[in-house]
Amino acid sequence: MKKENKELAKKKKAAARKRRQAARGLKTATWILIPCLVIAGIVGGIVYGEKRAKLNYSAGLTDDGYIAGANLAEMVTLGDYSAIPAKKSELITDKMVQDKIAETLAAKATLNKESTKTTASGDKVSIDYVGKIDGKTFQNGSATGYTLTIGEGTLVDGFEEQLVGHKAGDKFTISVTFPEKYEQNTALQGKQAEFDITLNGIYEVPELTEDYVKENFSDHASTVEEYYQYVEKTTYHENLRDFAQAYLTEHSEISEVPAKYLGKIKNNYRAGYEAEYNYYNRLYYSYTGAYMWKDVYAYYDMTKAEFQKQLEESAMESAKFYMLMQRVFEEEGMTLSEEEVQSFIMASDYTESEVDEAIKTYGEGYWHQNAMADKVMEFLAGKVVVSEGE
Repeated sequence: MKKENKELAKKKKAAARKRRQAARGLKTATWILIPCLVIAGIVGGIVYGEKRAKLNYSAGLTDDGYIAGANLAEMVTLGDYSAIPAKKSELITDKMVQDKIAETLAAKATLNKESTKTTASGDKVSIDYVGKIDGKTFQNGSATGYTLTIGEGTLVDGFEEQLVGHKAGDKFTISVTFPEKYEQNTALQGKQAEFDITLNGIYEVPELTEDYVKENFSDHASTVEEYYQYVEKTTYHENLRDFAQAYLTEHSEISEVPAKYLGKIKNNYRAGYEAEYNYYNRLYYSYTGAYMWKDVYAYYDMTKAEFQKQLEESAMESAKFYMLMQRVFEEEGMTLSEEEVQSFIMASDYTESEVDEAIKTYGEGYWHQNAMADKVMEFLAGKVVVSEGE
């Protein structure tokens, strides 16, 4: 039933990574060595048709978070980061703040089964559907409580467009024709199907009011204006860190990446992607009683070669990032106390009583490496010289 495309695959990966960020303020994918941390822990199953890679979060690292057996002084030539030039408009704009607020509110949208709104493209909705061909239901053609955003291209072409113009509680029938090259189920290729739809409700984004701020963001603000200022400050700081990292990456040279370390990162990425695939395949099974994707490559809408290429590129990007962070850490003679590591873990949504379990799960090396990188990022952010120019 689903139409897989690369844009959707990207959205799935992004959503999965956000389930358990390994550190506060770590925005980019390179920060997180392993995607789908929580999913990987939940699923633990098999990858259909292939041997499943195993996660080892601290693979290739010493307990202190250093890349094992690597002399980075011989591999990395750091660019000059003593005064990183940046324009304020590159770091913060009103649009950036408004977009961040809109993103936060959208994540807090709730299903309103009594909504009187008429659906439009971009609305997030919940539906039940039953698909039929020649009056008979077919495999993977039905679901209950299915959530989608109209217009994102999650379902087969022509399906979502016909959800526009309806209201919560509406029951209606739509007709779609499956593509001639519909690989998810070759038995459906080129066939016309009818779907009986029940629109359960529409997700509504809350309005940012004084009362809403007090109820939901009281740790940071008590008025809309204060909340805007809080978001502006945090967004600026996040962008400052990202800008500094990008500058260092652009102006540094890495002559060699330790092969063993790179291989371990690639294995962990693969295990994470496979865990995500398993999770969503089983989730789809819980809705429909059938698995949607035959393998991890179909899930990401890639050939095996394309998937492998993406895996290698992601692993290389991650390896180079951590090499740069470690090299700055060494060059500046920085140190990392156990108290700093513990604070970092607790800033990653763990309570004090959960710290030992977090270390047991991910390993000393994992937490030390990411705490090290976080400290370097803060250091580099302090080296950015901001001008007011456009």
